[in-house]
Amino acid sequence: MFARLEEVEQRFEMLDQRLSDPALGSKPQEFRAISKERSDLLELVEAFRRYKLVINEYAENKALLEDKDPEMKAMAREEMTRLGAEREVLEQIMRKLLLPKDPNDDKNILLEIRAGAGGEEAALFVGELFKD
Repeated sequence: MFARLEEVEQRFEMLDQRLSDPALGSKPQEFRAISKERSDLLELVEAFRRYKLVINEYAENKALLEDKDPEMKAMAREEMTRLGAEREVLEQIMRKLLLPKDPNDDKNILLEIRAGAGGEEAALFVGELFKD
């Protein structure tokens, strides 16, 4: 999973570089495509970068456990507990974001809701749906 995340991060950085190219301003189609791809990767890359920071902080706090000061040890344990929970949450988020996207997700739909059988009660129900 992490090798894939490293590849995604590299791709994201490459897209950033391409967006900063002034020649891209004369190619609106390409600019739009690159911007869309970058925005699709943004959430995953941010989560991965935060994950790497959490891992580094966890290692730093683990080193503090060898400190002689009991208060420092207690603070390090607390911080490690918090960081461990955050790490798990970030792993779940990254797994979800790595799943392939449905090609129909970006398409618009038209949904029609009618009051069918049920008379006035069905009409009230449809009216409630419309309000919310």
